[in-house]
Parts: sequence; C-alpha cells; structure tokens
Amino acid sequence: MSPRSRALHAAVVAFAFVALAFWSWGKWPDVLVDFGRECYAPWRLAEGDVLYRDLAWFNGPLSPYFNALAFEIGGASLRTLFVVNLAVLAVLTVLVWRLIARLADPVAASAACVVVLALCGFGQLVGVGNYNFVAPYSHEATHGLVLTLLALECFECARERRSLALHVLGGLCVGLAWLTKVEMALAATVVAVVRLALERRAAPVFVASLAACVPTLVATVWLGAALTWSEAWFGATSAWRGLVPGDAAELAFYRSGMGLDQPEENAIALLTAAGAWLAAGVFVVIAGLGLRNTPIARGAAAWIAATATAIALWFASGSIHWLGAARPLPLALAALLIVSCFALRDPAKQERAASRIAFASFAFVLLLKMILNARVQHYGFALALPAIALVVAWTVHDLPAFVARRGGSASIARSFALGLLALVVAAHLEISNARFAKKTVAVGEGADRFLADVRGEYLNQALAVLAKDDPKSTLAVFPEGVMANFLLRRRNPTPFVNFMPPELLLFGEAKIVDAFRAAPPDRVLLVHKDTSEYGFALFGADYGRELATWISANYRPLGGPFGDPPLTPSARFGVQILTR
Repeated sequence: MSPRSRALHAAVVAFAFVALAFWSWGKWPDVLVDFGRECYAPWRLAEGDVLYRDLAWFNGPLSPYFNALAFEIGGASLRTLFVVNLAVLAVLTVLVWRLIARLADPVAASAACVVVLALCGFGQLVGVGNYNFVAPYSHEATHGLVLTLLALECFECARERRSLALHVLGGLCVGLAWLTKVEMALAATVVAVVRLALERRAAPVFVASLAACVPTLVATVWLGAALTWSEAWFGATSAWRGLVPGDAAELAFYRSGMGLDQPEENAIALLTAAGAWLAAGVFVVIAGLGLRNTPIARGAAAWIAATATAIALWFASGSIHWLGAARPLPLALAALLIVSCFALRDPAKQERAASRIAFASFAFVLLLKMILNARVQHYGFALALPAIALVVAWTVHDLPAFVARRGGSASIARSFALGLLALVVAAHLEISNARFAKKTVAVGEGADRFLADVRGEYLNQALAVLAKDDPKSTLAVFPEGVMANFLLRRRNPTPFVNFMPPELLLFGEAKIVDAFRAAPPDRVLLVHKDTSEYGFALFGADYGRELATWISANYRPLGGPFGDPPLTPSARFGVQILTR
C-alpha cells in the first residue's frame, strides 16, 4: 500500500475516533453502577492499600495496579482514567486495523475500525453506562482484549519475520492477559495455542510458553511483599477461578446473558437474525452481479446508488430490532472457521487461512459467554468486538471477491456492502444518542466532572451533605454506588465495596457483616437499586437481609431521602444518608 493510501486510511479512522469522542465527551460513565469501583480501587491502591487484603477483588491484579500507576502519575481523577482509556482504545484501533488488513485489505480494515469505534468504543446502547472503552464496567475486559490482540499481532509478525523475540513478547502479552479476567485469559490462551500450533515449530512454542508464565510469577512475588505466599498466589491466579462455576453463575442475570434462560426462544431469534443477514448478503451479491455492465458500475455512480439505497433502507428500518442484530455472530464465526480450515489445504491460501483461524478462534471463545444471546450492547462491547471486526472484513472484502470471481463488479458489491454497514452504524448511533440526550446533570467537580441522567440530581444532594463531614470520615454505600466514595475521596473501612447478589455470593454475606462489625463506617448511603435481573428485587428484602438488619440496628436517618425512599417496592430512584 502506498504512503498516500495509508495516510488516507489513517485519516478516516482518526476522524471517526475524534468525532465520536467529541460527540460522547463526558457522558461515558454511569453515575452509580460499576465504574465507581474501577475508580475507587486504584485510588485506594495509589494511597498504599493492597489488593486482596485491603480490597476484596475477584479478578486478576493487573488492571487495578495499572490504573493506580496512572493515578500516581497523572493524579487520581476521572479525567486521568478517561485519558488513559482513550489511549488504550487508540492502541486497540491500531491493532484491529493491522490484523484485519492482514486478513483482508486496507479498506476492510478501515471499515472494521469505524464500525468497532461506533458500536463498541464510545456508544451507550442500554440504560446503564459503562459498556464502552472510556469508562468500562471492568478494565480487565478492555485491558485483556487489547493484550490478546497484541499477542496475536506479535505472533503474526513473528511468523513473518521468523523472530523468536516477538514470540517471547507475544507470550508475555498472553501471560499479562492471564492477570485480567477469565474470558480474556482463556481467549489469549486459545490465540497462542492455535497460532503456534499452525506454525508447526517447537522453538516458538517453548519460548512463548515460558514467557507466558513470567507475569504470574512476577505478580506473585509483588503481592507476596504484603501478603502471605498462598494469598499472593491466590491473587495472581484469581482470573482462572472463573473457570469453576460458583453459586453466582446460577444467577438469572448470567443465565440470561448467555441466553440459557430461554434457549429455544433465543435459538429461534438467532436463526431469524441470521436469515435477515443472509438476505442482506444475497442482496450485495445480486447487486454486484446484476449491475456489472450498467452505467451505474462506472465511477462514483456505484457509491451514489449504494448511499441512496442505504438512506431508503434507513427510512424503512423503523421496525428492525437493531439490538438483536448481532445474534448470528457465533454462526458466522463457525462458518468462517470451517471455510478457513478447508483453505489450509491450498498452499497459496495457507498463511491467510491460518491467521483467520487464529483470529476467529479467539473471537468465538469470547462469544461463549453469550452464545445464544450474542449482542453488541452490555458485555458485547468487548466480547463481540473481534467477531464484529471479522464479519465486517468478510462483508467488505470476501463478498466482493466472491462476486468478482463470478464475473461481477467487485466495486459495486463493496459499495453496497459499505452502504449497509453505514446503515447499521447510523442505527446504533441513534440509539446511543437517545441515551446521551438524557445525561444533562453535571456530577463531580473539576477533573472528576461528568454528565449523568436524573439520578445525578439526587446523588448531588447527598454528596453536598456528606461533603460537610470531616474529610477523614468513612462511608459505605448499599447496595451499589462506590462512585460516591471516590468523588468525596472517602474510604470504606472494610475491603468490600459492592453488595449486589454476585458479591454476596462470591465473598459470603456473613464474612461481609463481620467486617462491618469490626470496622463500622461513620456514614451509610442507601441507594435505590432494582436488582430483579439477578432474580432478587431489593436489597434488604429479597437478599442481603442479614446485612440490612445490621445496618438498621446500628444507624439512623441523617439526611434525605433525596428522591423516593430507597429500597422500597414503589420507588423509582432515591438515596438516603444514615449516621451511626
């Protein structure tokens, strides 16, 4: 590819990145859910606390310590995390471009990056924020994904250059992914096993395997300076414990996420969506074959026709359930794996086929967590990202190539494929824009400022009261909302920060109650949260009763309720301050 062409592709992707960042600026986090934990934990670590001792944590240690380092360098603030996460997203974009360009071509790579940025990087497709790369619900998800992509890129470059040093670097990236969370650790392992197995050389396997073990050993030694060796090893290998299903895995939330709550209905929805996308693919092929010898095949006419078609479809697409459009991804990846395995028999196609098998295997493993309910929204912003990039590459590169081999016009097929993808992007951006329009309340000050929905008004009222306390006073928020601790820079005196059904099952409610008895906070903030998605509607009534009983016996109302009385059946949202 010429330098001019490369610069053009870089400009297109960079423009999309900047435009989407500007459009969504300051609206990435949720005011109370998940992301507060991702700020609070590294702040505590930067203050000298130790993970797994002073902070209960169920994932690997890499992400909180990485963000703690960012806080030590740039100051503990939301802005610091936003800047670091934008840099992480930029690295991911470069990796996606390089990997897809190797599997397909530069046009497909650029299209994949734009689609990934619009659907996964910056959007908000559900009512809760945090399912984007700038304010993720779990940095282990975003960091683990980038590390796995980097490992794959290292292995691909190592194969091309016959470099053992790059195999070592790829192995280190796999080992670092082992320090994030289980799905990323498993996906990174699959990447290494598949890619190295297809090389059929012993030396790369040996050096990469040794390198992959180094991060876990280093993490164990690092944690061992403050913990016992058994505790340090437990922490360093925490990501792998997710392979053993616990009580939390049986919660309705996780079964629904996988599509196992209604398997037959979800399978039908998957096949229905697959049929719709198959029809779209047939449309692209027919356009490329049917319009090959017409005036529309010349110059910009194909792009104009594709744009007009996409606009027409846009006005006719009101009844399309866009948030179900990603359901067929597992089927698409399975088909791609089968085709690529057959291509291995052709010496001229072996290298590209091997690369596709490695990438598709990685993408398929990530989809296992939502196998019958694949989606872009929610966890899908990370788990479906590689699959989305691959499907875009197949649509923009392979379909036109198929048309060209049968005497059709590849340019027409590609223009219509890009037009359909533009329609998909526009539909998802419209959903995100409607979510962002509700975020009009400024929460936090200075480098901690962000925009929230109406819940931010009630949280601001509570924060204003709590801000008058001694800065050294302690605070616990039930059942969720540790963002309040971070914005006030108030510690929770116990290692526990979230008290939702998964945390109570993972850590044990009795253990949590004992921790609060030993170190009761000065203030308690009750936050209304309907947790019906877990199968238990309200904290204190349907779960967490022992903990709620301890709170009611030791605390009395101090301020509020701001909004509706929290944790009552008729409440929409509200918060209340309690004092010891």
